[in-house]
Amino acid sequence: MALQIGSALEEAGYRLFSRTGGILLAAFLALIVSLQALLNTILATTVTRMGYGEVTAAMPLTFDIPLTVAGAGIAVSSVISLYLTIVSFRTFVAGARTSFPEGAFTRNVPLAMVNVLVGGLVYGLLVFIGSILLIIPGIFAYVVFIFMAPYIIAEDRNFIAALKESYRLTEGDRIALFGLLFIVVVAAGLLGGVIGLLSPLVLSGPASQLPTIVLQPLLSLYSTAVIAVAFEQLRESGGRPPSAPSEDDTTMSAL
Repeated sequence: MALQIGSALEEAGYRLFSRTGGILLAAFLALIVSLQALLNTILATTVTRMGYGEVTAAMPLTFDIPLTVAGAGIAVSSVISLYLTIVSFRTFVAGARTSFPEGAFTRNVPLAMVNVLVGGLVYGLLVFIGSILLIIPGIFAYVVFIFMAPYIIAEDRNFIAALKESYRLTEGDRIALFGLLFIVVVAAGLLGGVIGLLSPLVLSGPASQLPTIVLQPLLSLYSTAVIAVAFEQLRESGGRPPSAPSEDDTTMSAL
């Protein structure tokens, strides 16, 4: 078996808890806090206009800004989140722990963003349609196309080529890959549930939200690192170095 589950989980932890991983985690944490404050602002403003000002008074993390500004802030935050995801995948796939790899912040960023966005919609649609068809096809689609983003981001493929390459790369390791993803999803769900239940009991007021806010980027980045390490393992076991051309190599010169 080419995919080593234990090794992937361990190596992902090493890459996350490194200098580069720490910087990415701090950036995502700042983004999550800002985004939560913007969402709370919209909710607080809306609730106040409905005549429930007492609810707003108890709501933490809000800005004194108009709804239009808060909405624009959420849009900008979404773009920044996508950009940080691109940097994260490039960093984790390269295994860069002390410094960011060359081109991580600048290489083909606009095209990568568009392809990840469009490809993500297609990927989500495939999983959704598959889930309607008795669940199993949805799980299959989720597993076989999981490496679409790494191919787009790390190897500059467009989303169509990335979907095809991901399907090929997972051949022979789909059960192991499902097991790896299952472990990550279940562990994240359990940890999030425990933190969510215990936080209000240990902390009070706005501070009770802090553990959940910190946990979100941590779990998200760890999941990204796991996918990146699994991608690297399968790509190397197949004898294909980074950016090696495939039968239908298609770069991001077009969607």
